[in-house]
Amino acid sequence: MRLERGATGFWSHGDEPVAETDVTLLRSVCWEAARRIAGRVSESAFAGASSFHALTITSPSKTYDVLCHKNLSVVAFASAPLVPGQPLSGFGDPPPWADDLEVAGFRCLTVEDLRMPMSKVKVTELAEAELTQIRYWRPEVLGDLLFNWWD
Repeated sequence: MRLERGATGFWSHGDEPVAETDVTLLRSVCWEAARRIAGRVSESAFAGASSFHALTITSPSKTYDVLCHKNLSVVAFASAPLVPGQPLSGFGDPPPWADDLEVAGFRCLTVEDLRMPMSKVKVTELAEAELTQIRYWRPEVLGDLLFNWWD
């Protein structure tokens, strides 16, 4: 897998700013999905740094934690509760209603994608500030890099 600039959420002072994900679109798609599964949406606001936005969709039968990268249009689903500042303990595959996110332009990552070893991830397009962060934090898998609490 090849990562685009902005994957870590970092850039240097002289670098051109990286585009931000359309959070309004993300919310809209999640609200529509929740409506169809008789659920509701809540948004998590974390104190401190994170590379992602988090929304929770609660249906009568299941809770889904939706993670959307702040700079890339990629989405993951957490399989365990989020603990601010701690590495994410697990990911789940996209639920059936996640097709709506794909139609809206988001890429839904699978568990297999997120567990990809960093040795198989191409980072040649990342800015030097991002490569510095990768060397410092040493993520083992793609999910650790994309969905992080680095500061």
